[in-house]
Amino acid sequence: MSDPQSGGAIQVHDVGKTDSVASREPFKPASWKVAFVQDCNLRCKYCCTGFGRYGQEHQYMRPDVWMQLTDLVAAMSAGWNRVEVEFGGGETFLRFKEAMLFLDRLRRLVGEKRIRVDARILTNGTAATPEQLRECLARRISLTFSIDGPQTEHDAFRQFPDGKPTHRLALENWRRYCELVNGVADPPGCEVSAVIAGDSRLADVARFWREQGVKRFKAIPAEPSRFLGPQELEAWQTRRDRYLQDMKTLAFAEAERLRGREFESEFEGPLGILGSWRRLSRGAPYRVCGAGNSIIAVDALGNLFPCQGFAGFAQRSIGDVHSGVLPAKLQEFRATRLRVQDSCNGCWARFLCDGGCCAGDPEAGVVLDYWNGCEFTRAHAEIAIQSYLYWRSHAALPTGTPQ
Repeated sequence: MSDPQSGGAIQVHDVGKTDSVASREPFKPASWKVAFVQDCNLRCKYCCTGFGRYGQEHQYMRPDVWMQLTDLVAAMSAGWNRVEVEFGGGETFLRFKEAMLFLDRLRRLVGEKRIRVDARILTNGTAATPEQLRECLARRISLTFSIDGPQTEHDAFRQFPDGKPTHRLALENWRRYCELVNGVADPPGCEVSAVIAGDSRLADVARFWREQGVKRFKAIPAEPSRFLGPQELEAWQTRRDRYLQDMKTLAFAEAERLRGREFESEFEGPLGILGSWRRLSRGAPYRVCGAGNSIIAVDALGNLFPCQGFAGFAQRSIGDVHSGVLPAKLQEFRATRLRVQDSCNGCWARFLCDGGCCAGDPEAGVVLDYWNGCEFTRAHAEIAIQSYLYWRSHAALPTGTPQ
């Protein structure tokens, strides 16, 4: 979700513009989303990647693929001082040794060009060994642990294949890595991300992480998975409404707590609100989603996609690690994305959401507002704007705001 802005120095661009210059700009991605392992040791009931497999057989990136990928990243990163590599999709620690061989080779190659590689692994926290965590620290790899707050809520959805719970082990490894990074100067990240699913409440998740001493965390509502069969969208919409209610309560409570104080360093709560407040305070301009511009995704077979949201859909590929990015495919994606954004021109929030996620329905193509995504983004934007203005003006809470 993107960050809303407030009045003042807002720069609004015509999001429906389809000029050929924008679709033909050089492609130099700064962020590589790498599904090195397309498999997982858990069976989370809401998994958006189908246990990391994207509807395919389990697999991992072979040496001939990842060696070619390192060459491609090095070639496409010319001119950058820094690039990001994020391992996700499946559970990278299932093939940790091979993934580190890839990362080490990549760093050697781009290091010759004085380019730094910032690495991150998204993990469920149950597969890593203490030795692997120490290796991550030595390589300065940031880890984001997927832990859904309290044990009861987490274990209701995040389970091993035999149904056994995972919360205790994931929390132990998160604490272990936090201790490691806290013992070094300029440490890599040790962060948490929570999915709000079923009867879980964002308020309970926030309370849990506060008790663990975590001031800021990422939180996202579970979305219907494209790979785990049909979903009851009505029940899902109800859960999303509860998520927004809790988000509003938390945002205004934090605005009240920080009255007369600086939020940048003192904010506590969901990162979605903090990011929105930052954007509002800076009057940052509209920016197009990074898919096919600053972001590129790679699956375990070496297929390239505009972003990780299109992984698993061969018809959305824009090339592979052997042939590179196919200019015609990339231009087609960019031009389609710009045309689709014509529908944003009448929306008051068009300069707040960065054009929304275009990977809502990869099978159909470039699609915005899937599963009422625009309605959700507008609701989040209203919460962000109102709570930010309350913090800034110290006015009375709006009528109807939860206490």
